[in-house]
Amino acid sequence: MFKNFCPSALGINGRQSELIELALTYAFRGMDVDMHDMLRRSQRTTFEDASKYLKASDIKIGSFQLAIDLDSDDDTFTAAVAQLHPLGEIAQQLGAERALIRVPAATNRLPFNEFFDVQRNRLGQIADVLGQREIKLGVGFRAGTELLEGKEFTFVNNVETFRALVDAVPNENVGYVIDTWDWVVGDGAMDQLSEISGEKIVALRLGSVPAEADMATVKSTDRLLPELNGTTLDHVKVVSHLNETNFSGPMSPTASTSQYKGQTREFLVQKSQEAIDGICKEAGMTVAPLPMDLIEDIPYEPTPM
Repeated sequence: MFKNFCPSALGINGRQSELIELALTYAFRGMDVDMHDMLRRSQRTTFEDASKYLKASDIKIGSFQLAIDLDSDDDTFTAAVAQLHPLGEIAQQLGAERALIRVPAATNRLPFNEFFDVQRNRLGQIADVLGQREIKLGVGFRAGTELLEGKEFTFVNNVETFRALVDAVPNENVGYVIDTWDWVVGDGAMDQLSEISGEKIVALRLGSVPAEADMATVKSTDRLLPELNGTTLDHVKVVSHLNETNFSGPMSPTASTSQYKGQTREFLVQKSQEAIDGICKEAGMTVAPLPMDLIEDIPYEPTPM
């Protein structure tokens, strides 16, 4: 696995060149990319122009989020799947290997059993298109209670139904997005996570629930940077398990900016890096030094006169 910078998972915006600089400054080996934006820019200019900063930095693309609404009507969904073909081509040219999507927590469209079949089929259609470009589809879920408001039918907002849906999709290139915040809020524990091999996981996202949070009302904004240990899920054990079971994907810190009001994006990225590095060290993994640390390790030699 590798340390990955996902700007959207930290509520961070900026120009692509600025985000790449942040990732490199804090020794992230990978970075998530807005592939839909890359496609639009490639269509306006050229692929070479749109990708010049990524190619110059030599940073690995961790994953990219699919802007597909799985709760949309059939016509809208069909049009979105058609758009996957040029998107997949751009992604393959950039060497991207993982696309991510989250299933609806609730819906007004259909009761659970009927909607389950719809979602399984839709995920299979998306995976079919991505598979032609050798891209894996990582499926995640969201457990924030605000997502149930105004919806008639609850769908996937807990670990039990999440695992059932992912396992029901037959495509070999489909796997899990494990988000430890959603895992905890969605009534998940370490024993359930231990049943999933790292080879079946497409992406890992780490985030912590505030100790004082009420699980009955917890919202997506109640998300802290990942802590070493927790009352329900120990991040060191999570990372150790995935490392031992051959997880090779991106590991990204997450947080809600509402928990860090008034702080700069540099502060948030630095604290994210420190959190991930601390967890990895405790898990017995090698942590790459920051570029500045490498500079400081170079012995000083006075310039000859």
